[in-house]
Amino acid sequence: MESLPSSAEFVSSSRVRLKLLFHLITGPKSPSELANIEKKHVSHVSRALTEMRSRGLVEYWETDSREHYYRVTNQGYAVFTILTRVVK
Repeated sequence: MESLPSSAEFVSSSRVRLKLLFHLITGPKSPSELANIEKKHVSHVSRALTEMRSRGLVEYWETDSREHYYRVTNQGYAVFTILTRVVK
């Protein structure tokens, strides 16, 4: 698992990853929901989610839906906390 400062740098180095993490703090969402919110192509959102998932910041959330939903992990919440302190 990566250290939190490098994970925070990873998220903050991409406006898309940063916004996706902030949107997921409010609850699980699908890539298509996030793409709609951000007015981005779903493949762009899916790629960013896959990158964040590989670093342990988000994970799949089990639903009855055929579409994957993502939610923030404990490490993702820690990164969010770091980033919101920096933004203030």
